[in-house]
Amino acid sequence: MRKLPLGIHTFHRLREDECVYVDKTQHAYNLITRGYRYFLSRPRRFGKSLFVSTLEEILSGNKKLFDGLWIAQSDYQWKPHGVIKLDFSGVPGEDAQQFKKGLKHALIKIAQEYELIIDTSPDEPETVFDNVVSALHKKFGRVAVLVDEYDSPILRSLKDYDRAVKIRSVIQNFFTVIKSLDAQINFVFITGVSSFVRAGLFSGINNLTIITLDENFVGICGYTDGEIDHYFSDYLEWWAEHKQIPYEQLRSDIRTWYDGYHFGDNVLPVYNPFSLMHALGGEVFKNFWFQSGMATFLVEILKQQHADFDPEKLEIDEDSLERFDIGSTPLMALMFQTGYLTIKSYDFARKRYTLDYPNQEVKDSLQIYLFEVFARIDHDQAQQITGKLYDVLADGDIDEIIMVIKKLLAHVPYQLHMKEEKFYHALLQMACTATGIKAQSEYSTSHGSIDLVLDLPKILYVVEIKFNKPAQEALDQIKLRRYYEPFLVQQKPIVLLGLAFKREPSVFDVTYVVENLQK
Repeated sequence: MRKLPLGIHTFHRLREDECVYVDKTQHAYNLITRGYRYFLSRPRRFGKSLFVSTLEEILSGNKKLFDGLWIAQSDYQWKPHGVIKLDFSGVPGEDAQQFKKGLKHALIKIAQEYELIIDTSPDEPETVFDNVVSALHKKFGRVAVLVDEYDSPILRSLKDYDRAVKIRSVIQNFFTVIKSLDAQINFVFITGVSSFVRAGLFSGINNLTIITLDENFVGICGYTDGEIDHYFSDYLEWWAEHKQIPYEQLRSDIRTWYDGYHFGDNVLPVYNPFSLMHALGGEVFKNFWFQSGMATFLVEILKQQHADFDPEKLEIDEDSLERFDIGSTPLMALMFQTGYLTIKSYDFARKRYTLDYPNQEVKDSLQIYLFEVFARIDHDQAQQITGKLYDVLADGDIDEIIMVIKKLLAHVPYQLHMKEEKFYHALLQMACTATGIKAQSEYSTSHGSIDLVLDLPKILYVVEIKFNKPAQEALDQIKLRRYYEPFLVQQKPIVLLGLAFKREPSVFDVTYVVENLQK
């Protein structure tokens, strides 16, 4: 079996090391031959850098690296470009001046690699950029500009509004030069996590085509189900045989854990390549992507705006979905762009997207983190509470379950409690998910929607939640609408649990009514 490209982001090294390469060269061909100015937004660790590196090698005319790939069999002419490839994540940027110096240094390094004789004395990076473009055009007759992680310097500075704005201004001035050099620059490709496009960051670039939600480029980064079967069948078969798992069951589990990103409405889902590679390499299902690090800027914004996060109403309008600006980004848009939510459907009449968690990996991990944020507890406290909650739910000890829930809510400052049922519903669902329990919120039946279903190995709970209403009303609803019927086929006890939360300035209580359906 070919090696898995774990940690490899450069096309040249991937090919030299004979790693598995999921062929994206047809997408590269279509971009290069059909247009010349592109922007793509994708979550972190989604294969953006590898695709930019692939473009770099194609535009440089390195045909031998592409033997056996789609583009090698095409009519592509392989005319070499002078390629200016910049990775803004590697440019120092503690402040605007340092970023300008770092950007200038990166451009000088490119000039040295091409052995260009240019004036590098100007302080402004856009002036040096102008000189590099002119020299490359004179040498090659055609120039390509590739910018990876364009937004990294801004995102690193989001805690400091003024600094972030100044860095954005430097980047905006830099991109404006591309317009003035339109006659010399043949191809531009810019990529990053966020969509500052609508904030005017690229206003100086002519005819910038945004392909983030273009159905023709859904699979440009990430892997489709068909690509998994084609390129990784040997690894899948080995995993199934080694762990004695039926092949189809393994494929189904992989889809549940890592597939499910939709970059558009009614389009093929794609896998997170980072998680898939690590799962195949270790033959284990884990939260690889989430554990690799949560975006620090998202952490801070979630802490500030978590009250706006309603897990039962993940909707956003079309104009807001791709919007990102310093200090004014809708939380739903931010969570979509960073990969924690994905598109589930689109309502053409209302021009609104419905979002959802892409897969099990993200749902489990994000629910645990949100639980800590909502409850205002640290990770150790969360582990202690969720561990106890799992034990008492598994034992069916309702009095102890209520005590744990009260202890959990005691951590939440009064002013953070929303006087709505959905707050308690969301917090309880997050807590149960954090325990590792199979917790299904808003479970649909023919008679209505169940607030929460908790499926443990030896017991199942059907839970209805009320706020400032009697607990008996919650249980009556379960029985009247026969919420328990879909689970009667399971050979384990079913607990019907009506919960009522009451919260006033000097009063907080949780009451319950329970009924057991024994098998």
